[in-house]
Amino acid sequence: MAESEGLFKINKLAAHVPDLIVYSTITRDIPYAEKLHGVLLFADVSGFTKMTEKYSLSNKKGFGADALTRTLNSYIGEIVSHILAAGGDILNYAGDAILALWTVARIQLRDVISLVVKCSLDIQDQCGTRKTEVGCQLRVKIGISAGKLSKIIIGDELSQYFVVIGRAVDEVRLAEGLAAASTIILSPNAWELCDRANIVIDRIVKERAVKVRYIKREPDFSVEKYLDSVGVTVEHASITQDCVRKAFRLTPNAELEAMFRKYIMNAVLQKIDDGQPLEFLSEMRPVTIVFANLQFIDGQSDEHQCVTIHRAAIGIGLQLFTYQGRINKVFMFDKGCTFLCLFGLPGDKREDERARALQAAYGIHYMCQTEFHTLKTVSIGVTTGPVFCGVVGHPVRHEYTVIGRKVNLAARLMMHYPGVVSCDSETCYYSKLPALYFNELPEKAMKGVKNPGVLYHFLARKSQIAVGIAPMSVEREEGYPLLGREKEMAVYCSMLKGYLESRASGHTNYNNVLIYEAPVGYGKSRLLAEVVYRTAKEGVRVISFELAKPDIKQSNYSLQTLLAILLSVQNCKSYAERERVILSKIEDPKMRENLCLLNDILLVKFPVSKDVSLMDSERKNNEMRNYFVDLLCKFSEDEPCVYVLDQAHFVDQASWAVLREACERASVLVCMALLSCTNQSRPFPELSCMITNPRSIYLKLIGLEPRVIGQLACQILGVIRIPSEVELFLVERSHGVPYYCEELLKSLYLGRLIVIEEMQEEDPDGDQDLLFPEPTLVVHRSKPSQVWQQEDGKPGAIGSPKGTMLKSRKIAALDESRAQTFICRVGEAAKFYEIPIPLTLKGMALAQLDHLQPADQMVVKCAAIIGHTVTTEMLVHILPEGENPGKLNQSLTSLFELGTFECGSTPKLFTRQQLHRPEFWDALSCYCPQNSKEDVREVASLASVHGVWCCKVMRFCTALVRETAYDLWLKEPKREIHQKCAAYLLRQAHRCRACGRHEFVFGHKAAIGNNMIEIHPSLLNIQESGEALFISQPGPSRPSEKRISVNQVSPLQPNSEEDTFLLKLDTMIQDYKRTASRTVKCRCAQLVECVLRPMVHHCTGIGDVAKTFFYLLETAAALTSLSNDLQALSYLNEAKTILENLRAGRPAFETADPKVKVKINSFERACVFRLMGEVLYNMGRMKEAESLLSDALKIMRRCLPTNPVIMSIKYLYEKIKSLHYRSRTFNSPGEKKLAYLHLQISCLSYMWQIRCIRRTPRNMLNASLAITMERNSAQQTAEAYKITFSCIDYLLYCQLIGREHQRQLYENMLRGTCTELSDSRKDLILTSHFVRTLAIIKLCSGALHDTVRYGLLAERISELLKAPGLDMRTIAVVHAPLMFTQRYEQCVQLLLSQESVGNSTAKGCFYTTCFYFLLYSGFAVRPFEECYSFVEESQSEPNLVAEKSLVMGFYSALALWYTRLFDWEKACLFYTKAWRVTQQVPPSIYSIGGIVMLLECQVLLFRKALVEHNKHILTIYKNTQKHFSEFSRKYSTCKTYQPRVLHLRAYLYLLVGHLDLCRAILNQALGLCQDHDNTLEEGWIRQSENFWFGEYLQSIRMEACSPLTLPSWEEARGADPEKLAHNRYPLMGVGEQISAAVSNWHFPPNAEDTQSLKHPG
Repeated sequence: MAESEGLFKINKLAAHVPDLIVYSTITRDIPYAEKLHGVLLFADVSGFTKMTEKYSLSNKKGFGADALTRTLNSYIGEIVSHILAAGGDILNYAGDAILALWTVARIQLRDVISLVVKCSLDIQDQCGTRKTEVGCQLRVKIGISAGKLSKIIIGDELSQYFVVIGRAVDEVRLAEGLAAASTIILSPNAWELCDRANIVIDRIVKERAVKVRYIKREPDFSVEKYLDSVGVTVEHASITQDCVRKAFRLTPNAELEAMFRKYIMNAVLQKIDDGQPLEFLSEMRPVTIVFANLQFIDGQSDEHQCVTIHRAAIGIGLQLFTYQGRINKVFMFDKGCTFLCLFGLPGDKREDERARALQAAYGIHYMCQTEFHTLKTVSIGVTTGPVFCGVVGHPVRHEYTVIGRKVNLAARLMMHYPGVVSCDSETCYYSKLPALYFNELPEKAMKGVKNPGVLYHFLARKSQIAVGIAPMSVEREEGYPLLGREKEMAVYCSMLKGYLESRASGHTNYNNVLIYEAPVGYGKSRLLAEVVYRTAKEGVRVISFELAKPDIKQSNYSLQTLLAILLSVQNCKSYAERERVILSKIEDPKMRENLCLLNDILLVKFPVSKDVSLMDSERKNNEMRNYFVDLLCKFSEDEPCVYVLDQAHFVDQASWAVLREACERASVLVCMALLSCTNQSRPFPELSCMITNPRSIYLKLIGLEPRVIGQLACQILGVIRIPSEVELFLVERSHGVPYYCEELLKSLYLGRLIVIEEMQEEDPDGDQDLLFPEPTLVVHRSKPSQVWQQEDGKPGAIGSPKGTMLKSRKIAALDESRAQTFICRVGEAAKFYEIPIPLTLKGMALAQLDHLQPADQMVVKCAAIIGHTVTTEMLVHILPEGENPGKLNQSLTSLFELGTFECGSTPKLFTRQQLHRPEFWDALSCYCPQNSKEDVREVASLASVHGVWCCKVMRFCTALVRETAYDLWLKEPKREIHQKCAAYLLRQAHRCRACGRHEFVFGHKAAIGNNMIEIHPSLLNIQESGEALFISQPGPSRPSEKRISVNQVSPLQPNSEEDTFLLKLDTMIQDYKRTASRTVKCRCAQLVECVLRPMVHHCTGIGDVAKTFFYLLETAAALTSLSNDLQALSYLNEAKTILENLRAGRPAFETADPKVKVKINSFERACVFRLMGEVLYNMGRMKEAESLLSDALKIMRRCLPTNPVIMSIKYLYEKIKSLHYRSRTFNSPGEKKLAYLHLQISCLSYMWQIRCIRRTPRNMLNASLAITMERNSAQQTAEAYKITFSCIDYLLYCQLIGREHQRQLYENMLRGTCTELSDSRKDLILTSHFVRTLAIIKLCSGALHDTVRYGLLAERISELLKAPGLDMRTIAVVHAPLMFTQRYEQCVQLLLSQESVGNSTAKGCFYTTCFYFLLYSGFAVRPFEECYSFVEESQSEPNLVAEKSLVMGFYSALALWYTRLFDWEKACLFYTKAWRVTQQVPPSIYSIGGIVMLLECQVLLFRKALVEHNKHILTIYKNTQKHFSEFSRKYSTCKTYQPRVLHLRAYLYLLVGHLDLCRAILNQALGLCQDHDNTLEEGWIRQSENFWFGEYLQSIRMEACSPLTLPSWEEARGADPEKLAHNRYPLMGVGEQISAAVSNWHFPPNAEDTQSLKHPG
């Protein structure tokens, strides 16, 4: 509405009012009717509703409303321009229709009709058909009528409305109804009055109306003279020739302004008064629409209709005011007056608006029917859903209106279901009113509405006299486990156990009231459903019911429901039947005397006793209360009973009084759920007393943990797996709230961003059919159930609304035979970061924001731009200048009390704590430390003291509120605040102080130019406040268990060069620890959350592409260094999208200025591919990593050739360079070149490792070239650190390719180098890298003792450096040698240190090692069931799924476990899964353990084939030999597991009868065990020798060795390893069955193995 800028306020107000009102008489009393003559034009645009739906489904943030507003106003504005140019007056915009009027004398009607016809023809010519960018076609049809009209003015002193009535109004709507798109229809009366000689028409069959073809000559009517005659009594500014509307040039007039304001909605007036653009009001918004139609008795005069409509408007206004609704329009429709009312507009949003709308609708219906006898019928239609709300029209004449499918549906319901209040299924469902308030309506065909879903008649009261019918809307279903609420359920189970024990012992020393409190959507109802399920499973009676909002106004309703269920009368149809049941339940004569006290509450008619008849009302009420309590006590004595109350905040006060007393006297257990309370919504005193009672437990629910979100999503969608991108999106956007997760998934599903499809099972290896010939897994085909069903038949919205839940398929267990298996995949071109908040969730947040005062709302909006966590200092910095500290303190206090903010330092543990005091509404608790050295306090202080705000860090209680508040900003003000935030954080956007404060990408600023990321001069006086940013972000906790030192493994005595080196390192570590200034904790993890991620957000908000790209890379590099690969990948994908958009000539992202040309330099482009390659390498996706790293090298012009000849020449060239560089001294290169060299070194380091993994001659040559290039690049840096780093890489390279002599030389050289390093953090990191590499090398060479020494030293350094990622990788190397050398105490101690780490990958390593103990050690660190459960849960954990080595280890362990148990069905399942993952796992020390387990599986399955006389036995044997050969090729340089592999190979030859070969290989394995000090495998081999050849020779029997009876670690601790060896699984000897099978086949030995027989040494 740009033309309104710079004008008087009266002009902006006049734009919302027609000339009919602008130039009307002000002094007349209301109501009044004024007769006039005129011509009406009704233009109806088709396609708007469809277009609105298309925009509403847009998956791009900020796209829908803005684009829709532009399209609407562009098209409608053009139509209105034609009408205004012809002198027409726009009466109103009825959604997607326009009603215009030409008011003239009766004598002028003939000429004006011609003028209107000409105007209509121009509209059809210029605007008849218009295509939009979403593929919808807009077309207009026009009806014209003329004749006598009446203008009536109605309303009160605050709000007024106008309505035009008369025959012409009815005719114009009928004419429009006869029109087709792009046509014009004249009504019968208009055809009678027009100049017939001038207008050419076509007749319409059986109709008096006619269709206009064209006009012969221009109309004679002068528009200029007509406009000059309008408004002559009102003063205007100078009327220029380009003025399209005279009323838009009014001069200031207080009286007129006051009148105009009465016709305009408050939301619009507020924007006009604040000087804000009206475009800000345009939005896709979830609202509730109420259409009320009043049909008059025939023969009513205009005056009578005027009075009735006026009285109705007053009454309707009062009803709407009570329930926070608004009248938007009043107009005549189908011979009746229609009121369009809206709930949920800006400033009026309420969470329960659907219930309010239904109650208001019923109130309107009842009032109109009882008070107005001139009305024939009153019909009301109510719908709810997303619609377009905004100012529509022309810059000089526009109105606030609503457009959408739900608006049309409400109008259709009003007309097709006369005389009732009807509503759609969404309104019914979201109202949360009892099902008995609704009756289902019959289905009817309605114009323009397809599949509206189930429709309901709202009764506003229960449809029948019902007592005790209040079922819980959520029921626990078998196969749908409750997720993430184990602690909350544990509290209840403990209380239930205590309750039952107390009843048995006769004491009352137990907790008897459990209250779960949480905001909407946290899963309270599902938690209570689990409570009901588990209680019933224990055989205890449960009385459960759910309350609704109207119940709180009905005295004793909750008590009535409780008693009815307790006495089992809830299903009785009559009072007599209820009386019979009650008499059968109450047998005590004394209680029977006063049964009449139940008459009112249970709707029975027992005779009133004499005592009761003599009571006054007060005494009777007290007696009733005591009687009810006695009744509850009596029943609780007979049997244990648990009361479960959902939505307990709707319990009425009278019922609370009885419940409170019953809890004190009766032996009952009460469990209830209620909404969070605030200072503004305190509970009844009785509830407060129950909470403060020492026997009550109060639990505040928090969001689910991130690990649970993937499982919840699988449960909602009915799939077994979701993509990691979806998981990450849900974790970030749902914030652990189950309902948010559900709505987000619905939004993704409806927007086709995710697709659910059947998983295609593939056989990657082909062995399964041979090894498992019988079909063990049967897949049943069944029709998949739809997750959501839309009203138009597409997959979409919720179906049955009352008493039902969203049905989803069960998450299939890993080991179950199941029907169709579904997975979720990402749809094409899905961009999750562009997805807006679902409108259902937005409505909830708007309801909270609309309650705030303007000053409080501004604080929330500013905080929303900062982020979820807000420092007070930063908030003060960005608030508008002149913000009074006292006023800010008042606002923050109010926001804390309302539950919008809370102290950001509040530990989450506190919110789970059991509270015995009503502190849940004491919101001003602050746990912020007083200084940076102090940890988070355990005792809360006040956030505000004596008017001074003390809380340093705050956070939003609900992330949804933050996101919604953020979207309320206009583009430019939002950009300015983002600039302030970015400038404020700029000083902290680097590594933490402990890590040197450099960029996370080495040389990043130097490579792109330091001036690109500069600090604004105006901010140089801002003090650094980094410590405040970290107060609420505690670092990862470490376990308090005693750690292992190197001395525990081997005393550090300088008896050798190695020991001297280790002693020197120990001294270095001690020196580092003693230097206090260097023991500053690493804050990089907190810095990523508090600075780098917000910097990406702010730079994106500013639209600065260069800075956004810079901080995307910095954040990704930081996350990668913290081992958070999935989140790093998310940021790198955003950076890659920016590159793709720029390459295609598109804006980099939504807020980027398309006019500004941006070019990302080569360093940053290469950096994107390098970081993505590193992340994918860590995930085991080697092929993709190699491709990306190659792209990075190509950008830097350091690519590796693919042609073997060129590769050989280049390798020779690089070798010559290397020799030359040894004698050359390099000067330090410039910062920019140094950055490029570091980037090249990193890429080449990963490239040679990937090529070494493949081990083909060509790849080994390529690896040699890459490591040589890396070393040459390191030499060019002239940095000792980088040169040493490349030497460590070369050391590992020599080990992997078998260059033993060179490896030894470099190992000795590097020992000397590291011994001379200082005790600085940087040198300690380099030393840690060297020591960890040594541990890997020693592990590969089989030197288990040295592996342990170096591994524990590396672990000690990583602990000192506070680097849990390094710690985890080190422990993964050390646990195997500790186990092989049977140092169980140290191994378990080290293992348990990982259990408490929150990192999911660390937990994966923990449970993988637990499987090793189960399978090899003879005892269990953790029970098999626990390990199995972890594997089952981890299938939807994206970080674990990405770790292919861990996943393969899980599946291999389970396959081996079930194979040893002869459980072939489960063995087949996990064997198949393991081989499938094996194809994706690169050979490494982290994957070798899983491969060895799979080899044992293969040998045991070969034994199974022998016993079963499998016809494919020879093929299976050859495949088994092939797997052994493949293992030898891939892991030739890793000798640690060779004894185990030789042991298995010997067993294979034992099975096929090659006994000499078997003995020879066993001897070879024993020799290796002794060389490696592998006592575990040595003992196992000795055991096998006895079983196979000694006195314990066994015959083969296909029965399990009961591994499920393994002792626990607590039982095995301190035991002799030899005793534990008896619990290990024996490889059973050869029996007669196998001997007979072998005699029929020839099994040739492997050629390499026969050599070991000829040359046993």
